[in-house]
Amino acid sequence: MEGGLQNKIDSIQVLRFLAAFSVMMVHLPIFGFGAWGVDIFFVISGFIMMYVTEFNERNFFIKRIIRVVPLYWILTMGVFSLAIFFPGLLNNTTANLEHLIKSLFFVPFDKNGTGHFPILFLGWTLNFEIIFYLLFSIALFVSKKNRFILCTTLIILFLFLNFFLTDKDFIFNSYYDFIFLEFIFGMSAFVIWSRLKDTIKINFLNHCTFFLIILIIAFILNSLTFIRVVHYGVFSFMLLTYFLFFLSNIKFPKIVVSLGDASYCMYLLHPYIVQFFYKIFRIDNYNLLIQSVFTIIIITLVCLVSLLIYNSIEKPINKNLRYKFINS
Repeated sequence: MEGGLQNKIDSIQVLRFLAAFSVMMVHLPIFGFGAWGVDIFFVISGFIMMYVTEFNERNFFIKRIIRVVPLYWILTMGVFSLAIFFPGLLNNTTANLEHLIKSLFFVPFDKNGTGHFPILFLGWTLNFEIIFYLLFSIALFVSKKNRFILCTTLIILFLFLNFFLTDKDFIFNSYYDFIFLEFIFGMSAFVIWSRLKDTIKINFLNHCTFFLIILIIAFILNSLTFIRVVHYGVFSFMLLTYFLFFLSNIKFPKIVVSLGDASYCMYLLHPYIVQFFYKIFRIDNYNLLIQSVFTIIIITLVCLVSLLIYNSIEKPINKNLRYKFINS
């Protein structure tokens, strides 16, 4: 979800693409798995907030709003328009004005009895992101040097608050979710990386050993029943550290890095492109071969549209807003 690093780490951009692609797989007919992509995004977000504030913490929250809000609002209004004019293309989203306002301002609500889902389906994750940005901003204001410890403390206190109020309101119930701890995992990854990046030897043996450890941990977590933050969060943390330490010097294909840049759009937009194929072409009625062909078409279309929107809409808007509110 997060993007726009001023000093991009290409391996993280690639991991962002893999996270978006994983979430997309959940909604594709021949896969149906990959929910851990959300957890990878949250862990990456924790890392990036530490990374981008290491040398320049000015206007932090404004930068986050500029990065996240414009595309989210544009796509939210697009889906709301579909709910008005083509409601048959949507499943549980209706043209409810209250839902629209709450969606635009990141207020959790129960969407027509389906749970914590804004107008834009995957926008629920942004509700968590915005809270994290607020808590991180407070920590940053108090002490940049101790922002990791302070933000970690604030996240834990926030969870405790929502635990005691969970029966009072849907908002508190929605926010009482240990998935918030994945932001701490990401911040921890930055602390580890920043201290050890120049000391760990990157050789074939260490590379293979760490990769084998990740596979073993993934196998153990997949074999046992844990809450999500353990089941997917620990794996995401290990994957992030692997990409940071062992893949940061690799020259990745430019197209993959570009798809990482466009991963925020890909993440938010893909459910509607997939849904279009389900609604119009009834792709779930075909055999595996035909579904595979449709899957390739959908993936290609999602990637192309995401790149187009990123380069022609998202990136220019972000650049103009940063110039107007930060550099002016």
